[in-house]
Amino acid sequence: MAAQVTLEDALSNVDLLEELPLPDQQPCIEPPPSSLLYQPNFNTNFEDRNAFVTGIARYIEQATVHSSMNEMLEEGQEYAVMLYTWRSCSRAIPQVKCNEQPNRVEIYEKTVEVLEPEVTKLMNFMYFQRNAIERFCGEVRRLCHAERRKDFVSEAYLLTLGKFINMFAVLDELKNMKCSVKNDHSAYKRAAQFLRKMADPQSIQESQNLSMFLANHNKITQSLQQQLEVISGYEELLADIVNLCVDYYENKMYLTPGEKHMLLKVMGFGLYLMDGSVSNIYKLDAKKRINLSKIDKFFKQLQVVPLFGDMQIELARYIKTSAHYEENKSRWTCTSPSSSPQYNICEQMIQIREDHMRFISELARYSNNEVVTGSGRQEAQKTDAEYRKLFDLALQGLQLLSQWSAHVMEVYSWKLVHPTDKYSNKDCPDNAEEYERATRYNYTSEEKFALVEVIAMIKGLQVLVGRMESVFNHAIRHTVYAALQDFAQVTLREPLRQAIKKKKNVVQSILQAIRKTVCDWEAGHEPFNDPALRGEKDPKSGFDIKVPRRAVGPSSTQLYMVRTMAESLGSAELLRQLKALGAERLLHVVNAFLRQSYAYPPLLAFGGKTRLSLFLLTLTPHPAPRASVPQQQQQQQPPGRSAGGPAALGPGGPPAPTGGSSGLPGHNGATAPAWHPAPGVTNVPCVFSPPRMFPRITQLYMVRTMLESLIADKSGSKKTLRSSLEGPTILDIEKFHRESFFYTHLINFSETLQQCCDLSQLWFREFFLELTMGRRIQFPIEMSMPWILTDHILETKEASMMEYVLYSLDLYNDSAHYALTRFNKQFLYDEIEAEVNLCFDQFVYKLADQIFAYYKVMAGSLLLDKRLRSECKNQGATIHLPPSNRYETLLKQRHVQLLGRSIDLNRLITQRVSAAMYKSLELAIGRFESEDLTSIVELDGLLEINRMTHSLLGRYLTLDSFDAMFREANHNVSAPYGRITLHVFWELNYDFLPNYCYNGSTNRFVRTVLPFSQEFQRDKQPNAQPQYLHGSKALNLAYSSIYGSYRNFVGPPHFKVICRLLGYQGIAVVMEELLKVVKSLLQGTILQYVKTLMEVMPKVCRLPRHEYGSPGILEFFHHQLKDIVEYAELKTVCFQNLREVGNAVLFCLLVEQGLSLEEVCDLLHAAPFQNILPRVHVKEGERLDAKMKRLESKYAPLHLVPLIERLGTPQQIAIAREGDLLTKERLCCGLSMFEVILTRIRTFLDDPIWRGPLPSNGVVHVDECVEFHRLWSAMQFVYCIPVGTHEFTVEQCFGDGLHWAGCMIIVLLGQQRRFAVLDFCYHLLKVQKHDGKDEIIKNVPLKKMVERIRKFQILNDEIIMILDKYLKSGDGESTPVEHVRCFQPPIHQSLASS
Repeated sequence: MAAQVTLEDALSNVDLLEELPLPDQQPCIEPPPSSLLYQPNFNTNFEDRNAFVTGIARYIEQATVHSSMNEMLEEGQEYAVMLYTWRSCSRAIPQVKCNEQPNRVEIYEKTVEVLEPEVTKLMNFMYFQRNAIERFCGEVRRLCHAERRKDFVSEAYLLTLGKFINMFAVLDELKNMKCSVKNDHSAYKRAAQFLRKMADPQSIQESQNLSMFLANHNKITQSLQQQLEVISGYEELLADIVNLCVDYYENKMYLTPGEKHMLLKVMGFGLYLMDGSVSNIYKLDAKKRINLSKIDKFFKQLQVVPLFGDMQIELARYIKTSAHYEENKSRWTCTSPSSSPQYNICEQMIQIREDHMRFISELARYSNNEVVTGSGRQEAQKTDAEYRKLFDLALQGLQLLSQWSAHVMEVYSWKLVHPTDKYSNKDCPDNAEEYERATRYNYTSEEKFALVEVIAMIKGLQVLVGRMESVFNHAIRHTVYAALQDFAQVTLREPLRQAIKKKKNVVQSILQAIRKTVCDWEAGHEPFNDPALRGEKDPKSGFDIKVPRRAVGPSSTQLYMVRTMAESLGSAELLRQLKALGAERLLHVVNAFLRQSYAYPPLLAFGGKTRLSLFLLTLTPHPAPRASVPQQQQQQQPPGRSAGGPAALGPGGPPAPTGGSSGLPGHNGATAPAWHPAPGVTNVPCVFSPPRMFPRITQLYMVRTMLESLIADKSGSKKTLRSSLEGPTILDIEKFHRESFFYTHLINFSETLQQCCDLSQLWFREFFLELTMGRRIQFPIEMSMPWILTDHILETKEASMMEYVLYSLDLYNDSAHYALTRFNKQFLYDEIEAEVNLCFDQFVYKLADQIFAYYKVMAGSLLLDKRLRSECKNQGATIHLPPSNRYETLLKQRHVQLLGRSIDLNRLITQRVSAAMYKSLELAIGRFESEDLTSIVELDGLLEINRMTHSLLGRYLTLDSFDAMFREANHNVSAPYGRITLHVFWELNYDFLPNYCYNGSTNRFVRTVLPFSQEFQRDKQPNAQPQYLHGSKALNLAYSSIYGSYRNFVGPPHFKVICRLLGYQGIAVVMEELLKVVKSLLQGTILQYVKTLMEVMPKVCRLPRHEYGSPGILEFFHHQLKDIVEYAELKTVCFQNLREVGNAVLFCLLVEQGLSLEEVCDLLHAAPFQNILPRVHVKEGERLDAKMKRLESKYAPLHLVPLIERLGTPQQIAIAREGDLLTKERLCCGLSMFEVILTRIRTFLDDPIWRGPLPSNGVVHVDECVEFHRLWSAMQFVYCIPVGTHEFTVEQCFGDGLHWAGCMIIVLLGQQRRFAVLDFCYHLLKVQKHDGKDEIIKNVPLKKMVERIRKFQILNDEIIMILDKYLKSGDGESTPVEHVRCFQPPIHQSLASS
């Protein structure tokens, strides 16, 4: 009885299954799947800003403004998507031809019904751009007020205004581009006016406004510029925005490609807005308010940037269209027509490869270290420096990915703006479309390869970085936590002490606000006995502050507040107070921290695989008193949350544990005591949530903004700051500020990673579709960049690029994801899906065809004779081995992710390769069917190449067995014989038997010089590509030359192949059919000729005595056989029929010999498995039986029958025994088919004419010509007569097959001895050999004839000996004793008469 298992044990066993490793051996050559993409959105858009009541009030107000402006930017993005993806509806609507058209009312009603929702969107768009311009100008007016100019404005706020400028530029360009928008509105307007839908004046006016808005180009730009120019000092604010963008771009303070290009567009469009009737950018440059030369350098380096989708903008266009450009044209170099080196991607590849190699090497080092040491057990053992290295590695990876993605998009943008033509590219046709000239013909092969390689680097690195997600996640949160805590608890402590001591209230309030917003104290509260809080110095023994270490980070709001307050310390007033305190060094740390913390938010959300339920963490109320949070604010908090927001841990929250998260390494489970506020210290929400909490964007954003306020200076005091600080200090400040800049991105690491790797815009082509004006619904795949790159790899068969082919296809995943998640357009996704379906079919078709061709060439090269290869090389014709390619990696792909589908590429390739293999076999057999029997050697060679190809492919593909595929192609699955067997018999019957002559000396059949049958018409040879034959054109030529040597004869090589291909069953069928042919000849035509010739034979023909001499005997026989010699059909039809019989018999004999060789090989191979072992060599003193026993024991495991009897099923045992018995019987008995063939032919000779009547003497016919051997003697006499000079001999016309037929009949009739004694020619030979005479008797030279007789006598003896051997081989056992019958010796008549 089985042991009982409890439910707990069963569940624990099931849980253990989760730890079972299920390794997938598929090589990773594709990006991470995006079918199920999870990205938590930690950006609360400052919804939790009211939680940070201890922060500076105006920064909370700024956060409120930020929130509303961000919402407006999102709305603008929606309208940009609407315009870009707009497809003309009016083109699809039937038009009214004339006013008399009867259904025009119905058409107009349907037009209004269809277009009204779309026109409503356009109306809303017009209202939105008005509101956006008013909102933007309102903010500019507020910030440009004389009283506000000196106030601190954070960089984040200026950057948001810059995003507004970018939005206006994009929307205006999209509106200008879309003619279909105007057409649809016009169609709606006509229909609405006809139906009197717009009767009220307001509707008419709004429609007119919309028409003017859509019709006027640059309407948004003009309205914006007009409203800005009435604001006093607007150019100063725009100069700040432009300078900020220049600073960010110059210091590479951007992470995604979109941010980089946005900075450039804001620079250009900002200069255009500033250069108007009120202000002059060149005067501002002269005042050093802006730096035009630096902007010119940027625009020169990067001349074209993406605007939206496939729309691009030349940055120099903003400069060229500005108001004061003409008089200052010479100052700009970016406007001159010249190519930028930035767009030569081939030159950039060296640096890109170096960066890629360096980074993945470093990444692999950390990855291997984590695998070996185990990230889950070793986290607590890492130092801050190690965590910092991992943090820097993650940031560096994002920057590299962003740099490469931006480079790809910049090259693509440049190419779209600069399409090729027939002069630049000879392959470009005259009638090529604009988009076709921009994509299909606009890239060289090197550029395509470079793009493929960069895309592969981007996607491949995305996978590698994703695998390190958990490691990076922990390191990022730990590093951010450590940086903020060290900064707040340690760095700010001394400046705070001095501010308290010297009563600098402004600096003190900001520093305290930063500390209260950031600090997470070891004890849960700020140390009560800290002398710095009293303005006192530390005691001599020192004051120990333990800064905790946790893998958690601040919220974005906190970081925003801290950065803003820190930045405000750089204002003029605070700078003076800091100098008075001697705390200028503080700026060094503050600025560095600002730069560094910018990257915190994306990193803190690295991977995006946290649980959303973490936001719902319920905080247990604490009995300690609440902070001074307004009652109204407390009521607004969701249930279960403290007043500090979701991530806040105030005194009312539970104590923060000192260790890490319970689910993260390093958690020790300890908790700190409850926090009690110190006297005089304002109770504030704690920045750092429990370790299980994940920080939000708003928290980090607020922290960063407060820190930023420490160093910002709106009244020009930055210059004062720089002049009052030392050079190294300024550099340190810039470094820290640059690093903290990226914290905001890194909190959303998953989303940032995707944006850095997003290449979706390589597919979208709405701008160029709009240019076709409806002629194109969509462009063909030949113009699509993803397919252009994929197809280029397949067409060039470049080995180094073959593994990258799936990365190019992944561009469709990017585009489909973008269409669904960003554009929210189902029709775009449907178009992408339709193109993917078509492209993937083409991809699989081409790839499978290439793979089959590659391995076919490989097989052909492996089987090609090495001597031929070396001889060809000596002659200067080198047959190259195929270059190695990396198809193995592609063949192992079993779950390729494409548009959410998991595709088994291996299975699809297997299907097509199987079809190609079947087609190749079909073609090989088809070629054989269109040629004569000599081509069977080539057929065997083709089959061997296909077998080798199947073997090579079988390592990676699950193909049907080769024998099964061969039987299917041969139509031999269920039929007893196949196409090859049928064609072999067909050729034997119609070509081989009647037209080939056998030569016993060479053992070959050759075609006769004088055919007696009509030429045989065969099917036309099928056309085939090289990969379906021997692999390539060079291999086809090489093998053709090899098989050409087998073309002019049929010999042992052919019979060996016939035996192997036909097998026992096919040979039996052919033999049976040949016996029918022989029977029809022997009992038909030949029998009639024998009867006819027997009638003209002399009744009696004695052998003359020697005394007559050889000339007399020749003359006697010539006279006696005159009628036979002169018989016209003897040398034609009669000999031809006999030749066919002889050839049939010879074919059977040679097949028997070839089969014997095959069987010997089979038996030798089978011997070890049947316990048949050869005798071993025995030295002196050794025993044979002992040695044989050792050998038998060694080979005992191979003995098949006992093994099957022990392990097999009854059916398997029976099969094994039968196979073993058959093999042994075949080995021992020496079974022969040829004997059976002769025995069957003997039954065909049943007519009395063959044997004649019984002899009168009761023994034998001596002189009577009534038996076949006498007729054959006459025939032999005829063909032994020498022929003339220009006549063909019987050997040339009929070969040895004629003699084989005659001798076989004689032997089967048992007349071979009588023939040897009584033959006319033999008698003449004996006499001539005795007298040696040489005369010409009746034009027959005696000596020549005797020579021919001697030759044929040798041939006849050989044939009869072979036939006797086969016929008597079976009689030996049945008649062990020869019975001899004695007869009276015959008496010659001359003696009898005497």
